[in-house]
Amino acid sequence: MENKYSVHWERSALLQLGLLYQIDHEKVYKSSKLILSRNPYAQSYGSADYPGFEYNGYHWVYIHNTIIIFRISDNESAVYIEACYHAGTGWALKVFYGEHDPL
Repeated sequence: MENKYSVHWERSALLQLGLLYQIDHEKVYKSSKLILSRNPYAQSYGSADYPGFEYNGYHWVYIHNTIIIFRISDNESAVYIEACYHAGTGWALKVFYGEHDPL
């Protein structure tokens, strides 16, 4: 049986989520808690690695058109969601997928 992790949204990440347009905020919130509570390492799309990005080294995952940035604490069996971004922007494509916005 997999270890269950508690998932915590940091206040700043919740504020960022509330400012995102054209997403279902409640669905993103609930899905993130469900998805990241079981084996968060396997759910991670990788670690952020972009020059000057403040969350370099943090894990990230794509959930309902939202990029969720999180860190994992094995000692506490907890996942801490630090930030979130709308996945449909050119900036997100460049930072997380390495693609370049043609505009």
